[in-house]
Amino acid sequence: MTIKFFIFLFLTLSIRIFSQEPEKVTFKDTQNFYYKIVPEGKPAGLIMVLPGGGETPEKVMNQIYLDELAVAKNLLVVFPGFEDGDFKMETERKFLDRIAKDMVEKYKISKDQIVIGGLSYGGMLAVKYAEMSVRDKQSYFTPKAIFALDPPLDYEKMYYQLNRDIDRNYSEVAVNEAENLIKEMVAAIGYPDRNRENYLRESMFLYSDKEGGNAIYLMTIPVLIYTEPGIMWQMNNRGRDLYDTNAVSITAMMNLLKLKGHKNAELIIVNDRGVRPEGFRHPHSWSIMDTEECLNWILKYL
Repeated sequence: MTIKFFIFLFLTLSIRIFSQEPEKVTFKDTQNFYYKIVPEGKPAGLIMVLPGGGETPEKVMNQIYLDELAVAKNLLVVFPGFEDGDFKMETERKFLDRIAKDMVEKYKISKDQIVIGGLSYGGMLAVKYAEMSVRDKQSYFTPKAIFALDPPLDYEKMYYQLNRDIDRNYSEVAVNEAENLIKEMVAAIGYPDRNRENYLRESMFLYSDKEGGNAIYLMTIPVLIYTEPGIMWQMNNRGRDLYDTNAVSITAMMNLLKLKGHKNAELIIVNDRGVRPEGFRHPHSWSIMDTEECLNWILKYL
């Protein structure tokens, strides 16, 4: 696995040397920014690749080559960088609106030809943007399709899982993350047993709601989600079990969508694919995505 990873990394970096260089776009009124990679001809569509929490666009670009393949198919690719944001993702969603408007106006791309996706928090943002664009009808565009890698989706489930991490006190990394996230979550939407309406309104999916909460607004949007449960890794490195993985909410939401008749909801569960750039195993990584497979799926809708 390690040898394959380094071969992949070498090929990725080799390809990027000969490809068009990303252009960084900054603003005076926000710390948020983005990189864009523009094809030689008129772009046929736009893909926004959203980083995970704490990730930079530069780090994402050094882990994947989706942009390389997409540009070769005459698609414009954007990597947003979020320095400003909030728990409800309102700041981030408005920034995606701003980017999309810039790209549509400058490159004459149709608002109907935009796909968004990302890892972890980036995947959450992709799902939430799509849902809110349908529910509230205030977004600049409704994504043609969305893809996500191992996104947490259910804030209620997340709240109790984070508390389990603290109670178990097995992993310093897990405990620190849990304490910070719970503090932010409670400040933004309160406690799940006292503020259910907030959780129903803000969660991307709510298992305890018969309709799945906001997931119902994905019915007209193609969805592709990758997840690697990595149970033994979770047990050995975080002291977690299956109930604590993102795969629980992901599979529940995708099953609900299929039961409700969604024809273009695709779930891909992988094993032993997650590897971080440093070479160590981690199921919550960009490497769980099959790049060619993901792009071919996107091209079906663009």
